[in-house]
Amino acid sequence: MTEEIILLKEALQKRTGIALDSVLGCKRLDTWLKLRGVYISYSTLSRLFSLATINTTPRERTLDELASVLGYSNFKDFSQLCSVKESETIVPFDLQFSFERALADRKLFRASSLYMEMIENSFTANIFAKDLAYALFNSSTPNKKSLSHLANSEVGRESFFLTFIDEDDLSGNYRKALNDFFLPNSSLSDKQFVQLYSLRKDTLRSERGKVKGVSAFEMESFQNVHLKSRALEMNLLKLKGSRLARHEDSVRQLADNAYQIFCESKNRSEELAVLGRFARGVLYTGASNYLIENKNIIKTMQSLLNQPVEDFEFKIPIYALLNQLKTSNELLIPQASSWPNAYYSSAVFLLNKEQRKHNELFFQSTLGIHKSFLYAFEK
Repeated sequence: MTEEIILLKEALQKRTGIALDSVLGCKRLDTWLKLRGVYISYSTLSRLFSLATINTTPRERTLDELASVLGYSNFKDFSQLCSVKESETIVPFDLQFSFERALADRKLFRASSLYMEMIENSFTANIFAKDLAYALFNSSTPNKKSLSHLANSEVGRESFFLTFIDEDDLSGNYRKALNDFFLPNSSLSDKQFVQLYSLRKDTLRSERGKVKGVSAFEMESFQNVHLKSRALEMNLLKLKGSRLARHEDSVRQLADNAYQIFCESKNRSEELAVLGRFARGVLYTGASNYLIENKNIIKTMQSLLNQPVEDFEFKIPIYALLNQLKTSNELLIPQASSWPNAYYSSAVFLLNKEQRKHNELFFQSTLGIHKSFLYAFEK
């Protein structure tokens, strides 16, 4: 093992409390990672930490994912920070420990403060966001003091509420927090996000997809690609429950709009968001038959799925749509994810068996997404 990988191993042991000196330890780390949406097999971990008979050179993506659960942007970032003297590198790990201890003790105001401090210290927010989201939102009475504390901080407003888009709970506490704490004094784009987010939830919960006051959205009126893609999906969702034959031209036009917004995208994340949300809307509405002859959108989706991008929220609905169109042959099939689609719940809330059963029926019957995606983190 190189010096950097030894440091990575030590950091993982400190973060998880798992001794990585045996294959069994790697199996435990495998399970720990899956609960956080990271899929690295114990055999890969065993080779990485020189515990297997055959050692191979680790992939950069594997190292980046392991560094991400430690709060770093990538493995290069981790290596650079760990190359300085120990007195300077101990702060991040002390912050992590203090944050996790505060959560365990239900000191949510302190945990919120430490969360923001970690972000200010160049930590990646996502891995910690899940833990804080569970503590703040998975409750009948959300901690208003902590939410207000986060909303009144410039760092907290941006990282907390926007990161927690993926952490919407079944009780709707995240949506309520958006309106109560995030929306006041927000920019136009933030207000547009809250509007689209809320309307989408109402539409999905409506039996026929109809919500009073929802009309067609003009994509040009929205501030950025992500908002345009949300408006595009809403225009599809509102067709649910109507006679689709009457809206064939509308669906084809929305497919052309999706391709146009895709071409405006500046990076892979935006491209996935556009096509992923478009695919979700088509799957939910049941309008896939109208896309069979749309070569532009099909080829673009196929090309995007064959890129090494690990965004399962959007890759899986794209794959499911291509599968319905019978054009998914020779694609790199995405791995099963504990976050198959951002409709009602996230990985942390799927751990509840009753909620998971509800989501299994929804994903399988409405979207045609196999239930294995819901249970993948248990394997």
